[in-house]
Formats: sequence, structure tokens, C-alpha cells
Amino acid sequence: MALTFPPIYLLKFHLERDSEELHRLEEAIHVVWDIREAKLVLGIVKSKSRATLELRKLGLDTEEVVKVQKHGAEGGQAKARDPHSNKRRKIDSITVDEKEVKRPVSSPGSTIQPSGETIKVLSLAWYTDSINAGKLLPVDDYLVYEGRVKSASLPTRSNPTVLSAKVEPRRQVKIPSPTQRHSRHGSRKFGQQSGHSSSQPAKLIHETTSEDEAHSKLPPVPEYLHTQYSCQRPTPLHCPNEGFISELRVIKQARTLRGDQIGIRAYSAAVAAVASYPYSLTSAYEINRLPGCGDKMAKLWQDWKDFGHVKEADEIRSDPDMQVLNLFWNIHGVGEVSAREFFNNGWRSLDDIVEHGWDNISRDQQIGVKYYDEFLQRIPREEVESISNVVLDRANQIRDGFQMVVCGGYRRGKPDSGDVDVVLSHPDENATHRFLVDLLDLLENDEYITHKLNVSTKNSDRGQNTLNWKGSMPRGKGGFDTLDHAFLVWQDPNWPSKAEDLTCDPDTKNPNVHRRVDIIISPWKTAGCAVVGWSGGTMFERDLRRYCKEKLGLKFDSSGLRRQGDGEWVDLEEGDGDLLDKEKRVFGGLGLEWREPTERCTD
Repeated sequence: MALTFPPIYLLKFHLERDSEELHRLEEAIHVVWDIREAKLVLGIVKSKSRATLELRKLGLDTEEVVKVQKHGAEGGQAKARDPHSNKRRKIDSITVDEKEVKRPVSSPGSTIQPSGETIKVLSLAWYTDSINAGKLLPVDDYLVYEGRVKSASLPTRSNPTVLSAKVEPRRQVKIPSPTQRHSRHGSRKFGQQSGHSSSQPAKLIHETTSEDEAHSKLPPVPEYLHTQYSCQRPTPLHCPNEGFISELRVIKQARTLRGDQIGIRAYSAAVAAVASYPYSLTSAYEINRLPGCGDKMAKLWQDWKDFGHVKEADEIRSDPDMQVLNLFWNIHGVGEVSAREFFNNGWRSLDDIVEHGWDNISRDQQIGVKYYDEFLQRIPREEVESISNVVLDRANQIRDGFQMVVCGGYRRGKPDSGDVDVVLSHPDENATHRFLVDLLDLLENDEYITHKLNVSTKNSDRGQNTLNWKGSMPRGKGGFDTLDHAFLVWQDPNWPSKAEDLTCDPDTKNPNVHRRVDIIISPWKTAGCAVVGWSGGTMFERDLRRYCKEKLGLKFDSSGLRRQGDGEWVDLEEGDGDLLDKEKRVFGGLGLEWREPTERCTD
């Protein structure tokens, strides 16, 4: 009888030297790619210091759990120091309503609670000995290290909820068998000149005979990775190389904040390619085979393999100027340009903005400052579903028959989200005309909306007629995507003790967290494009637009498809079915293989 093991994450230390053995173990153990999903971590590690280093590679900063005698002065386990304790800012007393955002007058204190999660690293021998014994052995004799995560709690997942338009369950990405091998001259990187093999080693790598033999045993680059367009590839939420990708994301973010457009594109392409690669990387040579991953990415990977981190990413994380830019960039309504402007104004904190620039920033930015901490709190899947159900319920109170798809990170399978994105449509196109105004009125009357950040009814203003586009047409502010939409600040007006609290004190404040909610209203004829446009990762959406332009001569956005030549609207969605049927017709009409939303995680 086969043993049932708990979810296991496999450390790659030492196993990288033998890619065949590494892939065999990954397949045999049925490892999870996200360490947050693992109950146990296995590896060829013998020391606590090595275990902590390997965990740090994966973005987990831990401190050892030290067990003391019960009669000791402290008793139980040693408590972790709170590394996040910080002084509260002056923004706490800002009052915000629909018309004005007032300055603060005081600054009370608060702290962020540390995580209490622990993680156990065991010797790989526990797995092999359990197999030989025919039962799961106690872990104590194999325990190398047990630590408590200092930087963040380990989030858990919840199952997705279907809202009206059925969202199909997650599909496993088909991964080529690791037993398939090829000659190192058997594949070519997409876009290279003929006669120049993609398997040629990076110039920075010195080849030895043993390394050359190891390269011949590498798994083949999947066929879907021979394209430069990430919209043609399956990119799952979790992959075997997440630790390295997290370092690339740090560098990509720095390029964004510095306004380095070339760097942003380069690192975005590299992240998307590595995230789509279904094997654990074992050498710089191996990453060099992937599209968008040349010598630079190979060198960064070698640093990560040798030292457990990337020097450039470490320098970015420790750079005080970059920390300030990130602080500003995380304010709702502030992009990289505004973040640099704030920095160049001499501001270094949110208090500086309030004291020295309050009258010069936009209302959206003022609201972003006021609710800075709340907007940064991630929204669990259960709460995303609750908010979405409220929107759909109110929509169908106004006019029965509305369908909704919850998009964004939720649809891509993330355990939590930064905001809630929903696309609403109705088979009767008259139902969506001017509908947004009625929906917002009802939600406001029910006290769910505290602030309207941006509301547009441009699509209804033009009678929901598809708008032709010309390549030479000047672009207005906000781009060409002109679906009716409302970007809102949302707060659930209900809490368990509300009646009792208001009886005791009529001025009791609502304790629920303010959330960001985006409601998109699409006419039925282009609703499939709206769902596609609001579901993919950033790089997926960029590459989709680029693919349409370069390969098909079309312009794609959430409001539909148009020909580049004459600007005429192109209808790919005609036919029966629901919103998901329309979404699939868009993929088919564009000549793209259907990708589940959970396969569009390019960022």
C-alpha cells in the first residue's frame, strides 16, 4: 500500500549537481513548488546554518525555535522579537469624505504583530527510510532545523468560488517528463539566426568535459518556450524556481522606480520565461537557453546558486533611497513618476507628504495616504468572494440576469489579493447602458462605498457603440480602454457587535478594513475581451497586445479588437454561451491555445 506523505518542499542544495536525480525525486515525492504549502521541507542538509541559508534563498527569514524546560523562567518556547515594530505616522487622524481630505492633528502608536508560524527542515533520509520501512517514521530523529518565520506569516489557500459565470477548476499544466533527454544541439532559442544554436553556453561560463556531459542530460526546453510571447505559454502560479524569481522581481522593481524602460522589459521577460520553465534550474547554462535569459540572467542565477542570494538584489533592498521610493510607490494613486517627484521634493516619509505637500497632491493620493496601511493589507479569497457576491446580488436586484467574473489575482489562483476586480455583463445590451450609475447608487445607499476614486461612463455616453481606432489617432488621458467602470474604496458596513456597539456609543467607528474594489461594466458583444483583459498577469497582457499587433495586425484592449489598418471593430465573440464561452472564443479567434487563468501568472 502506497504511503501518503504530507505536502513536501524539496531543497535543491547538492541535488543541483545531478539534474536527473533531482527531477526523479521531484517526480517521486510529488513535491509542492510553493514552500508555503509544505508541511515539511526535505534536503541534503546537515547543519542548522545551511538550513537557514536555504530557507533564506526562498524568501523565508527565520530564527531557531529553542525549546526550554517548563520550569524555566520563561517557560515554553522562546518568543520571537517583533522585527516590524514601528512608530505610527501622523496620517491616523486624517479625515476623508467625498469632498475633502483634511490634515491630521495627532499621531497615536501601533505595532504589527509577528508571525507565529514554524517550519521544519528534515534530512532527505526521512523520506527514503520511511519508504523502506513502509510507514511514516517520526520526524524527531531526522530534524535538522526548526525555525519561526520572522518576516511574514505563511498564508493559506482557500477554494475558489464560482460567481454566475462558471469558472472552471484549475488545470494542471502538462509538464514534459524529466526522463525525456535530448542532444545539447537539439533545440534552438526562438528568434536566433539559423546556424546559431540556443544551446551554446553563455560566454561567462567556462566549460569542462564533465559539465558538457551534464548539459547533454538536461531536459529539453518545452516547445512553448520557443516563443517570445508569454500569452502563448502556460505560466502557473507556482514553479520550481520561485526563490530565484523573487530576486529578479526585486531588480525589476528597482528598474521600474528608476524609470528604466529597457530594464523593465528585460526583467519582465526573464521572470515570465523562468516562471514558465517546468524544471528546477541546475546551471547557468540551463537558464541561458530560455527566451529573454542571456548572459546577464545566467550570471545572476550563478550568484544565487553560489551564495543563496543575488548581490544586486541585496544592494537594492538595503538602499535607503530605494526603500523610500518603494514607500511612495505603494501609495494608491502614486506611480513611479510621482514617487520620484516626491523623493526629489525632499520628502522621505508619509508624514513629510502630509506636512509639506498635502495641498499639492491629488485627492486619490490623499486617500491613498490616509488608508496606506489598510490598502496594503491583503484580501483573503473568502473576503474577495464576499465582496463580489454583494456586487452581483445588487446588480441582479436592479436587473435580473447579470453575469460576473471575478478577475485579477483571485482568478489566477492567488491566496490573497491587493484589490477586487469584477467584470459584469448582461446578454441584453440595453441592460448595461447607464447601469453603472444605478448600481453605485444602490451600493452607496447600503453603505458599502466610502469613496469613489474614479467613475467613467464613456462607453454609455457613446451609446455602447464600438469605437473605431486609427493608429495615428492621438491618445486621450487614461488610454483607449473606455468601458464603464468605477474604482472604489469599499468598507463592509456590518460587523458582529454593530447593534450593541452603536447602542453604547452612536459614534462608534466601523472596525472593518477599507478595501479597493474595481467594477467594470462591459456590453455583451465585447465582454469576452473584457474578461481576458482583466484576468492575466501584466506581462501576459502586454504580450497579448504585442502578439495581436505584430502577428495579426490587430489592436486589443478590454473594450474589443480593432484592425490596425482601418480601425474597424473585429467581432470574435458571436454565438451562444456565457462569459467564459466568450472568453474562449477570443483565444480561438486569435489563434491562441486556451490557457486557464491559473496559467497566466507571468509576474
